[in-house]
Amino acid sequence: MFFLEWTKIVDEYKMSMKEKYIQHKHDHFLLGQEASLADLYTEPDIIQKSINGGFRKISVKEMFRLNNPKTVTLQGNPGSGKSFLAQKIMLDWASGEHYLIFDLVFYLKYEELMCISEEINVSELLSWSSNLPSNLISEMIFQSSCNMLFLIDGFDEHRLMCYDYCLLHYSMKAPPDVIVCALLRKEIHCRSSLLVMTRTKVKQGTVFKRSLQSPYHIKIMGFSEKKIEEYFQKFFQDEEIFRKAYESVKSNETLLTACSVPVICWMICTVIKERVNDDANLTRVLETTTSIYVDFLSTVLEHHCQGLNESVPNLLRSLGQLAERGMLEQQVLFDEKTINETVQDPVNNPFLNKFLLEKRIQQETMFRFIHLSFQEFFTALYFVLLDEDESQKKVRELLHTVARGWALSCWSVAKFSNRDLELRNSKQLQSVILFLCGLCKNEMIDSIFKKHNVTVSINIKTQLKEWIHQCLLRYQHKNMMFILRCLYALHEKSFIGKVLGDLVQIDLSKTPLNKTDCWVLWFCLQCCEGIRNLRLNVTSDHLKILQPALCSCEELWLMVDDFSEDVETFLLALGERNILNQLIVKMGEKRSQSYSEIIASVKDGDLTLSVSCCKRNPRLSESPQVLSELTFTCSRSEISSCRNLLQTLQTLPSFGGSGEGVLVETVTVTNALQSLSGLKKVHLEVDKWTDEWISVICSLIQTCPSLNKLKINTRLSFIPLLVTLKESLRLKGWTMTVCRKSMLIERVKKRDRKSLTDEEPKTKERENEDESWDSVSCVSLGAKSSSTDQPCLEDAEVFTPEYIDRVDESKGTNLYRFVSPHAGQFQCSLTNLVFVMEVKGEVLYKIVPWDPRLLDGLGQMQPAGPLYNIDCFKGSISQLHLPHCEILSEKSKDSLAVAHFSDGNVEILQSIKVSSTHVIINITEFSLFGLIKKKIFPVSSVYAQVLLFLRPKSFAQKQKILNVHLLPGNVPLSEVQSQHQEKTYIETSSICHLIPGKEYKLCCHPEECEVQPPDEVFDCNFGPNFHTTFEVFLNVSIDEVRLGLLDSNNKGKEVWKQRRVLLSAPAQGVEPPVGRRFTESEFLDKHRDQLIQRVTSVMEIADCLMSKYMITSEMYKKVHSAEPRQEKMRIVFDVLDSGGSAVKSEFWRLLKEKEPHLVDELESELSNAKENIKDEKR
Repeated sequence: MFFLEWTKIVDEYKMSMKEKYIQHKHDHFLLGQEASLADLYTEPDIIQKSINGGFRKISVKEMFRLNNPKTVTLQGNPGSGKSFLAQKIMLDWASGEHYLIFDLVFYLKYEELMCISEEINVSELLSWSSNLPSNLISEMIFQSSCNMLFLIDGFDEHRLMCYDYCLLHYSMKAPPDVIVCALLRKEIHCRSSLLVMTRTKVKQGTVFKRSLQSPYHIKIMGFSEKKIEEYFQKFFQDEEIFRKAYESVKSNETLLTACSVPVICWMICTVIKERVNDDANLTRVLETTTSIYVDFLSTVLEHHCQGLNESVPNLLRSLGQLAERGMLEQQVLFDEKTINETVQDPVNNPFLNKFLLEKRIQQETMFRFIHLSFQEFFTALYFVLLDEDESQKKVRELLHTVARGWALSCWSVAKFSNRDLELRNSKQLQSVILFLCGLCKNEMIDSIFKKHNVTVSINIKTQLKEWIHQCLLRYQHKNMMFILRCLYALHEKSFIGKVLGDLVQIDLSKTPLNKTDCWVLWFCLQCCEGIRNLRLNVTSDHLKILQPALCSCEELWLMVDDFSEDVETFLLALGERNILNQLIVKMGEKRSQSYSEIIASVKDGDLTLSVSCCKRNPRLSESPQVLSELTFTCSRSEISSCRNLLQTLQTLPSFGGSGEGVLVETVTVTNALQSLSGLKKVHLEVDKWTDEWISVICSLIQTCPSLNKLKINTRLSFIPLLVTLKESLRLKGWTMTVCRKSMLIERVKKRDRKSLTDEEPKTKERENEDESWDSVSCVSLGAKSSSTDQPCLEDAEVFTPEYIDRVDESKGTNLYRFVSPHAGQFQCSLTNLVFVMEVKGEVLYKIVPWDPRLLDGLGQMQPAGPLYNIDCFKGSISQLHLPHCEILSEKSKDSLAVAHFSDGNVEILQSIKVSSTHVIINITEFSLFGLIKKKIFPVSSVYAQVLLFLRPKSFAQKQKILNVHLLPGNVPLSEVQSQHQEKTYIETSSICHLIPGKEYKLCCHPEECEVQPPDEVFDCNFGPNFHTTFEVFLNVSIDEVRLGLLDSNNKGKEVWKQRRVLLSAPAQGVEPPVGRRFTESEFLDKHRDQLIQRVTSVMEIADCLMSKYMITSEMYKKVHSAEPRQEKMRIVFDVLDSGGSAVKSEFWRLLKEKEPHLVDELESELSNAKENIKDEKR
């Protein structure tokens, strides 16, 4: 009986929904006609993010094709068609065309739910939105077999303050927000599916944190060009008018791009239809979104406002006042009382929609703007219609609200009780800023305001420009695309060039760019000379828009869905007469794609190309894949052949696929490499070693005369293959060095071939399998460096040493470790020491204090640099380059020498050469080495550095204190930082020329800042203690100062010119650490278990490490594929353990950036533990 009653009621519900939406008036009612939803609906493009960070297009019907409950969040920009899509789903279900797996579908509009003030239960809420009996809904919820779909529209309106509420039963009464949260978490009906429509991405861990499954994120991108044409055809219906309208838009690339936003597409169609009989220019000069809204406003005022009882200025002000009130109160629905207070004739107003809202007892008449974007537009318009003072005041408040929201996004909910409320308000007001930027154009004023005798204020333009510039410095990491949209809306090329001119990198790789975003980026790139590094996530279709501007970048990183002709164009543009010198392309998820990543770079006329193949699905074949990565170096002139090679690899079914066809694959790869006449280096990552690869090696060596290095890595040991290759390689003049899983084959230089013929090929097994060689760009293993040759510092390979546990905690002395992979010159990036290695080996070095007694008996000598203690255990150093800070002249060159201290004895070493930066000596034994300088020479200027450290601010402290250090230029910054770890180092241009023994004065602006002492003598201090030279006391509210250094005795001559210094202070309320701050290694080792369990942003950190080449592709793939999250972190720790101090330091920095509160908590635990240990010792 219940089933029959239920079926009848549901059928009636379907019929009512069908009638409601099939006769739904679309918003082009302005034209005096109606159009059904089914007739006008055009499906927008929707994309789904894949596992590897790429994306693929999907249809609406694919989202719920499988008969299993799921939660889908549909993110899209304003006007992208989210609500229209939800209404179409309702119509298709009610009509019985699609979504038949669902017994019931409910459409919940958040803007309407917010009108419910009383507490109700879930049955009453669903009954309110659908008119179904609440008792029937209760029965349906109670029956777990019922399959329901909830469409939740406008999730941005959610108050997000009810995470901790839990509905224990569906009959419990609660506010609507709490009920919707319960639906999202599947607390009420676990078999239900949900489609949540939102402007911004809903973060996992917020409202979904107690859900049984993670939401399934998709993004609505708007209309493609094909869909735009389809929409025009449905809108105009008449073929002749359609063709004329579409061709006029298609000829205007800017307008065609704007039509990718469905609501704008409708606006343009509306305007065109009004003008199609006037023989006027159908599209005029429309460049920005604001210009389209202004043109639409002008058309409506001209054709549909003649009968209104108020003037145009009053109409615009009344709509603007209503819009602003709604934006500030986060309200999109207005009752009759509110409307009548501001708008004279709301029923006939073409910009407002009237509808009936169901209440418990009666219906209530409500109004809304025809689209939310019009509410935002009229808010901006209202600001410029106000008088100058009031306008600037409101704009200042608006900009402050948005910037505060960005700042709060970096903090947790626990820190700010109203954080989510302010964040939501900030996001909603961003569109108002975009419209304001567009309204600042003089063309906007001429087009409409003067025509209707409307006075506007345009003095807010300066406010907007200053705000944009500040936001670019502070918030570009998370809000770069919005800042670019603001610049595009202003459309002032000189200002865009000025603002973007100093940027090093633009990173837009987090989310795919739509067509409008690409157009905005293209315009902005046209206005500046070039961005050094650009990272984009874009489809191959949209890449065509950007292609002309991207070659002006030095480094280009692309996430694309396909290796298209446009990507090939960037490959061909590398090097020759172009700025672009590095290209990284990551492929999206596509079955026909053979490779997942391509990295190409040009340096010194050579092109290096690396291709990573797609991982084969092991379920598809029992055989492992053969070749996983191919890297080679050739002459840049062979770049066209490289493109052909990529196309050849693309056609291979086995490249990145199954292990079948090994012979075909190896032959094809060999032929492709042999086609490169300038091939110099080859590196193969082979998952499955076969005898065919021996043929590849021999063939490449024989047919490629320019080849000098070949490296192969595999999963299996190479040792059994040595007998096979031994004779062949020796006769051809090649050496082979082998580890268990790596083989390096190098061409022997002619002068070494004679001695090689009587030797066995070099073979060496390492006990530690985790050690690996450098990439193929390293110089040849085993090459000797003659001590008689004059080395060139430019040839030195720069390395960052590994930190070993600190030797003396009280003095902050660092012990550095470097393992040279081969013979050659190596320069330390921290100390600027240069080691000339005879063979590969390990070097340990540290800075130790100068003991004045060591200089006794040397006459008039004084230290001229730090004193280094150097030990070399597993190799031999033939030369040492010690950095100096002298400004050399012909006379002063003789003033420098090197003191070597060993077993209580002192030896003065003669230098081979004194360059402008280093003193070069030959060495045969190791201990203490330090630069010394004769005092008999006149005192002269030296290269010095000004280092700034900001002290941490305690709770009770009312001033910021900035420490200023004057130090010689050859004192390593890392040593100074290690002594002042509790302070924040502020990077600035620090180099200057100072004279030892002279007094200098620090000048500071603003003038109310206090500097002590007023003057101080500069002394060449090389440690062990680096004391503060000047202290600057600042008001806590000051975030920027100007600093300069004056010569006190030379009429106040400026020796370090005044410059801006931005103060990056520690977080407010953080007490300074007690005693010495622990090292990164101590922190990671101590809290390894907790970090494995609690770090949530593992992939974000891995992505950053990958972008800095601190993690190999193989390890990154392991992290990516590992599950659960804790297993990912265990693999990351393997990377940290093998990567050394530099990798640990970068991981530590990223961890503090991504999860600051976790770090603060664990730091506090470790500091307390150390203090307890110290107390026990006392």
